[in-house]
Amino acid sequence: MFSYSRFFIFFLIISCSFFFGQQKSRDTFLIKGANWEQMADYVSFFEDRSHKLSLDEVLTLERNHQFRKKKEYRVFNSRYTRSDFWFVLPIKNVSEKDLQLVWSFYNNNFNVDFYDITKANNATLLAQVSPEQMIDERPFDSRALCLPFTLKPKEFKKILAKINITNANQIYFLSDVTTVEDMLFWEQNYAMTVGQFLGYFGFMCLFNIFLFFILKQEVHLWHGFYVFSIILFTLNENIVDVLLLPKWLYHFLLNFPKMFWLLVSLIFCIKVFQLFTDQKRNFPRLYRVLFFCRNLIIVTVVVQFLLCVFLNVQDTIAYEFSIFSDSLLLVVSILVFVSIIYQSIRGDKNSIYFLVASLFILIAFINYMLDAIWQMQLFYFQPGNILVGMMVEVSLLTAIFIVIIVKQSRENRKQFEVKSIENQKLSKMMLNLQEEERKEIAQEIHDGVGSHLSGLKLYIQNIFESKKPIEEDVKSDILGQMKNIYEDLRNISHQLMPAFIEDSKINDLLTNKFEQYQRQFPNIRFGFQENIEGAKLSQTERLHTYRMITALVDNAIKHSECTEINCQIYYEDKHLEITVEDNGIGFNLDSDFSGIGLRSVKSRINYLKGNINIESNKDGSIFIISLPIN
Repeated sequence: MFSYSRFFIFFLIISCSFFFGQQKSRDTFLIKGANWEQMADYVSFFEDRSHKLSLDEVLTLERNHQFRKKKEYRVFNSRYTRSDFWFVLPIKNVSEKDLQLVWSFYNNNFNVDFYDITKANNATLLAQVSPEQMIDERPFDSRALCLPFTLKPKEFKKILAKINITNANQIYFLSDVTTVEDMLFWEQNYAMTVGQFLGYFGFMCLFNIFLFFILKQEVHLWHGFYVFSIILFTLNENIVDVLLLPKWLYHFLLNFPKMFWLLVSLIFCIKVFQLFTDQKRNFPRLYRVLFFCRNLIIVTVVVQFLLCVFLNVQDTIAYEFSIFSDSLLLVVSILVFVSIIYQSIRGDKNSIYFLVASLFILIAFINYMLDAIWQMQLFYFQPGNILVGMMVEVSLLTAIFIVIIVKQSRENRKQFEVKSIENQKLSKMMLNLQEEERKEIAQEIHDGVGSHLSGLKLYIQNIFESKKPIEEDVKSDILGQMKNIYEDLRNISHQLMPAFIEDSKINDLLTNKFEQYQRQFPNIRFGFQENIEGAKLSQTERLHTYRMITALVDNAIKHSECTEINCQIYYEDKHLEITVEDNGIGFNLDSDFSGIGLRSVKSRINYLKGNINIESNKDGSIFIISLPIN
């Protein structure tokens, strides 16, 4: 008969046996070929804060079980430290054949001394491996720091590894033991993958610099620098610099920790973001904050560069400053992402594009920091989350740049076509206005000067035909009429081209013109104020400005029935601000410049790329004109 109590006791015994059996098996790493197990389950370590422990003292500590295990994660992370670390790996070949094995440490920030301590009283130095060594100088040809060794069938070994930091503020590495064949196969595939990433980043770097030289847009140059800094980080993070760089350059770059290159890339990332979103104009407060942060990072990078060149990272000053720079990297990165999100929420289109492009790198960076600080990795993409995230970001940003360039090109072509049509219309309008002005001047000459000359001709002809002596009052009358004709001709010529327009200042021309108005129309009070100091107007700008103001004043005199006309002209912020005001009867704005004078004003304003505002009612009219001065 089935008994639940018996079944529970039986299950408990089996579970405990399995658990304790597993615990016992983890005292020694049992290997029979290619390995896929996590080394953290078998490796124990001891931290030497004094840097003074001898090999014999360490062996004594190991025999007294002073070494401990760090099982919480597959990666060993000491966090910030300046200590030496000793690692012990007990390993046994449980297969029936000889195994050619490799114990690997994937990092280039520390030296490793390997010892065989299988025999308690006879420790043997197996190898000394350093990042300073090139590939052909190492015991095993690999980017990782490796110990090759052989295990015969059923053979047991206990290997001790001493690690001391060189150019970092923490020990952080992935470690494994596997066969030589498996190691070489994995390394080959990994190298091909990283090489493809590097090739892609190299292409993107050159492509963005090419865009800068073609389009002359600063954002592409900074994006090219950003991609180049990613290449330097990739070389360091994936330990492929020793495979690709010449010896002198590799030894120089070896002085700089990977966080240094992340700081450099953050400088360029901020600059690209600010230029791409036009943050200085759209979000000036955020721009000032990020501008300060970018400058602070630049100073930090320069100081850290000098410290890395002249001091070891383990020196007190360099060590403390490296912690500061890592903290600055984290804080500013968070601030940048908050800025991206804030500007996206505010509806800035380019910020939304940037957020979409940076979303994966944001998640990857958070995951990277969790892994580095608290050993909490949420996910992992081969060959690295940061690398994959940067590839996604660079690809999307470059694609967005290209889409924007194509879109801007189409818009520019449409604007060019529209401007071309507008210029044709404007040219036609200017020609029509010139023709109408010529007709008006011809009519004025015919009705004014022509009629006066015709009358004077008949008057003189009658005097000559009478053959009488010319009296003094007749002479005075003839001279008076000739003076009036001269004045009419002078006024007409002044309308065609104001005197000395090539050399005179616009304020002098207008002052003289308003004095003339006051003499001609004494029943109207004229006012003119000017302050255009610093304005450098071309001859064309002077002429059109003069024509616009005189056209508006002439219209007010002829049609507004005003008793007062005031004109003001000021130069401010590279613009000429003109105001013409009268106290007349006003006019209907819906008539839309039906007269030649007002149409001429509008055409000249369009020609100078300015704008005009008009207010008119029964109490008078006011014209406000703004003209950009190049």
